[in-house]
Amino acid sequence: MADTVEERFQRIPYRPAQDGKVEIHSGLSRHYPTLHGNLVTPPRFSRDLVVLMAHPASNFLSHFLLDAFAAAGVPVMGMNTRYSSNEPALLMERAAEDLGTGVRWLKDELGFARVVLLGFSGGGPLVSFYQGQAENPTITQTPTGEAVALRGSVPADGVMLVGAHAGRARVLLNWIDPAVVEETDPYLSDPALDLYDPARMVPLDPAWVEEYRQAQHRRIARIDDWATEQLRRSKDLPGADPGRVVHRTVADPRFVDPTLDPSDRKSGSMYGDPSIANQGAGGLARFVTARSWLSTWSVNHSRADALTDLTSVKAPTVVMCLRADQAAFVSDSHGMYAASADPGVKLIEMPHLNHYLVDQPQGVPQIVERLKSWLHERVLGEGSL
Repeated sequence: MADTVEERFQRIPYRPAQDGKVEIHSGLSRHYPTLHGNLVTPPRFSRDLVVLMAHPASNFLSHFLLDAFAAAGVPVMGMNTRYSSNEPALLMERAAEDLGTGVRWLKDELGFARVVLLGFSGGGPLVSFYQGQAENPTITQTPTGEAVALRGSVPADGVMLVGAHAGRARVLLNWIDPAVVEETDPYLSDPALDLYDPARMVPLDPAWVEEYRQAQHRRIARIDDWATEQLRRSKDLPGADPGRVVHRTVADPRFVDPTLDPSDRKSGSMYGDPSIANQGAGGLARFVTARSWLSTWSVNHSRADALTDLTSVKAPTVVMCLRADQAAFVSDSHGMYAASADPGVKLIEMPHLNHYLVDQPQGVPQIVERLKSWLHERVLGEGSL
């Protein structure tokens, strides 16, 4: 495939926040603010349309869908936000600003007539958040008062949500381990809420699952209290943004009981054994700051929520559900489909495909073929790629 596509590295300047806060360690990033993109194209292509992929914090410069789109004749750019190497400080509003910078770059600098956003995984709520604000601007600051420049954002010409979940805060609410007794001690645990107790029977008792879900809400609220208290105490300290570790965040009952939210998936998580991942360093929201927590991870404060944002998105929208996904569940796709304000919104279900298409190379061209057909139908009309 390397012989059939070309990569063009993009250096995209952006205007960083002017509030005096230091949220990035790297002097290169602070003094030479640049977003990075990888434009992947066939050797010859039209500038009628380009697909733009981004994620709040993951590196999408080498996403597995890039070469496949380009090989199918569709130009595509994967781009990173300013938080791709600095997730603990992530503010979703500023990540959306960065996505808007990418939209403008593709239209104004590279001359593409149409830009269609593709939200894969956590990119789904990011593109939904951005497009919702571009079509119906309401937000001028983060939940903790930092100014953001979302008004005047250029709307994209379409939205594709693939293997996407509805929001980082919603995911964490479902995944966080409510058995944690003390936030500073990962080993103290309430055995009555231990999902991974060897004696716990599957299918799980519905009454226990309801109790478990309520306890997850309570744990999120406790961390909310910590974040707001930290910011209250630091209100006279310019730039203060205290950080913390959030232990044990891979404990969704759906990981052990496939009868919950039924789909084609196997038991387990996208990390493998969820009980091991729950204790590891790589789980959701493992390292956060108070401001990032409220903007990104708190279901009570974050505004980056596809189930809300899509109600403002009238641009052509398609939701593609990967039915064997262990991270973005079938209910996520159905919920986003139902929330969309696009009267022609389409739901595509892909049987047996998992979140990263691990050991499923045939799934990549299948996804691209279905999405390319949708682009012709809803975005290009009689045009051609």
